[in-house]
Amino acid sequence: MRPGGYLTTGAAACALLVAAACASGPTRSSTPAPADWTPETEADPVTDATSLTSPPVELVAPQEPAAGSESPAESIQDDDSPAGQGSGSRGLIAAAGPIGLRLLHPSGALVAELGLDYAVTQPTWSRDGQRLAATLVDPSTGVSRVAVADIATGNVVTTTTPSSYFFYSWSYDGSRLVALGPGQTGGTTAVILNETGARASDVTLLGQSVYVAWEPGGLRLLVHAGHQLLLVNDVDSPQDHHDYGVVGVDFLAPAWVPGTRDFLYVDSYGQAPADAGEQELLDRRSTTDPQLLRRSTDTGEITDLGPAGPYTTMAVHPSGDRAAISAAHGRPGSTGDGTAQDPSSQPGQTAGAGPDTVVPAGSVQIVDLSTAERRTVLDQIGLWLEWSPDGRNLLMATASDDQAGFGMSWHIWDGQQSYELVQFTPSVAFARNYLPFADQYDETPRLWSPDSDAITFGANTADGDVTVVARIDGAGAVASLGPSDVSFWSPLP
Repeated sequence: MRPGGYLTTGAAACALLVAAACASGPTRSSTPAPADWTPETEADPVTDATSLTSPPVELVAPQEPAAGSESPAESIQDDDSPAGQGSGSRGLIAAAGPIGLRLLHPSGALVAELGLDYAVTQPTWSRDGQRLAATLVDPSTGVSRVAVADIATGNVVTTTTPSSYFFYSWSYDGSRLVALGPGQTGGTTAVILNETGARASDVTLLGQSVYVAWEPGGLRLLVHAGHQLLLVNDVDSPQDHHDYGVVGVDFLAPAWVPGTRDFLYVDSYGQAPADAGEQELLDRRSTTDPQLLRRSTDTGEITDLGPAGPYTTMAVHPSGDRAAISAAHGRPGSTGDGTAQDPSSQPGQTAGAGPDTVVPAGSVQIVDLSTAERRTVLDQIGLWLEWSPDGRNLLMATASDDQAGFGMSWHIWDGQQSYELVQFTPSVAFARNYLPFADQYDETPRLWSPDSDAITFGANTADGDVTVVARIDGAGAVASLGPSDVSFWSPLP
């Protein structure tokens, strides 16, 4: 194991040179980064006494509606479309926004509420659907908390944080939670929390950009920090890690291959040796196209799966035998030549302007992870790729041909053909803070119902930003479940 520098208790990690990214997608830098590590100084957390609003301690059951006033779900298409399109689905939908978080039955019935005096972002279900983490921000003071709700008991534990976490991901056993947030001295930090949201480790990983992926069934964590790729063997002691060296920034989160100890990533430097100097890396970058690679954590064996591209998005099938990928020369919000318009580089770090609507031509392909054979399933760039839990369908978001605004479409590939499910305008928060980082977000279950029969998402309508449910077994029938910025569906135990 190459040590890759040093880690310092209380703060740590790789200081890797990479250009800052826009709110709608990170900018990649062709300049390789120094493979060293620098400590970060932790600021003292803000105490609860600075907040004028008492933090919530439990999920609040809804009040009984007045007779005849309840309307769980409302169609957003036409008067002939049935309401309650998700009513046959199981699980709960977490809908978050500037007026708190609502837990909804797929029919639209309100189950519970949390933090109605707070702005709530990043609702993230544990992989068994038993707990929900989210960021709560007091609008009167700016004090930020991580909240973890136990769905069975309704109990909520909150912990004040030095800054707002803008991404969470639960380990597969639910004992740990990785949280990403802005660093005190710039860049992005990754911290490990326990099941209540409290710090589980006194080590903080720091990089200019950080993306993560939990090993299925384990506690190892892949970390793509700047240009560098690391495997943390023990998240409670990140000093125990393996450094895979410099791979570049033509992808966000690496992706594990279920049923194996392998993972996928994109290499921009032609499998450069660990001791390659900056000039060698620049030369390799100028003469080498990005490649999709599969790597074994046991043997180190690398399998070349063919060309990728700048801004590659990937999603591995639940069976582990194939992956969906899509690559482009620019993401919404970029100028198309890789030059950023905005300084934000991670999920949740917003910019003043909305995303640019120009999306280059491209395709979505299915790659056989054994043979590297490919099949094109959509002749458009896939901005969000997420397999259904049963593996039968692939959800793909694309930019639509609507020139009146930032119109989008959800497409479904059912294993035989692709079809458009519904056109929509995304909510501002979903378009700006979630969609550009899709392959990081779909590292955990997000939009699909646990029964694989419907999806949920944030959309902008005449009534503002709302939670939407669309069933895939109907003719694109869509129902609004009320106001929110973003919504994610719980998995089943």
